[in-house]
Amino acid sequence: MLCINYTKHKKSNQNAADWLLGDPMNEDQTETIELESFRSRSSSRIIAVGAILSAVYAITVLLPMSQFIGAGSGSILSFAICIAPLFGLVLGPRYGFAFGGIAAILATIVSIQFGSLYLLVPTIILGPAISGLLTGLCLRPITDFQGIKVPGPIITAMYLFLVVLLYLLPLYEVWWFILPYVLAAAVAIILQLSRFRFDSAASFSRIPLQILPLTLIGSFADFSMMTLGSVYILGLDAFVFGSLIFPVMLIERTVSVIISAIIAGVLFTAFRNELFVEA
Repeated sequence: MLCINYTKHKKSNQNAADWLLGDPMNEDQTETIELESFRSRSSSRIIAVGAILSAVYAITVLLPMSQFIGAGSGSILSFAICIAPLFGLVLGPRYGFAFGGIAAILATIVSIQFGSLYLLVPTIILGPAISGLLTGLCLRPITDFQGIKVPGPIITAMYLFLVVLLYLLPLYEVWWFILPYVLAAAVAIILQLSRFRFDSAASFSRIPLQILPLTLIGSFADFSMMTLGSVYILGLDAFVFGSLIFPVMLIERTVSVIISAIIAGVLFTAFRNELFVEA
């Protein structure tokens, strides 16, 4: 009986102390709070970076790179194509897809008074979002979507081969136009087989070697919507694709891949402690 009273008295004292001093948290509780705080800061930072990239994309849509062949004299292809791969590269697949879509909507609004190419070929609106998703999926061999393990580079390669097929069905006689897509798909497969994992904290000399394959994939993932729109909406013929668009496309996409890689390299080198790539 004495032991029971002592125990109750001890618990009562402890409860009083907890009330006065606060209930001390155990280590698991502390780690949980710190993790949630880190995730909150990371998400806020990703959203801020995504908003900035979307704004930059919308602004660069007004900077002409070349004439869009086959869509009238007022239609231009802009330097925004250099920004599209950055959504997935910097933000990862989920945020890359979301902010890529937001960027395209903003670009459509901004460019509408200048004869928006996005309205002429509506599939182009999907380009930055698809580029963000697929480039983000190639950052690591396996991406976890709510517990579902996805082999990102293989999914990317399958999409690019689907674009190849959809192009070749009506325009098989100018097969060489689609070869860059085959190259991008092959690069994605190599990334999967080599278990490639992007390291944003790598040394400056290693960053370009990691980024170039990703900007190549991102550039053609973005271009895929323009290609399919030109085939199935504008109905451009084989001669236009094989003789007029092909040489210009090689120059445009080479410039896009290189400029995207340079911008990403600068970002990850200068702000490697500030950028958090979402898994």
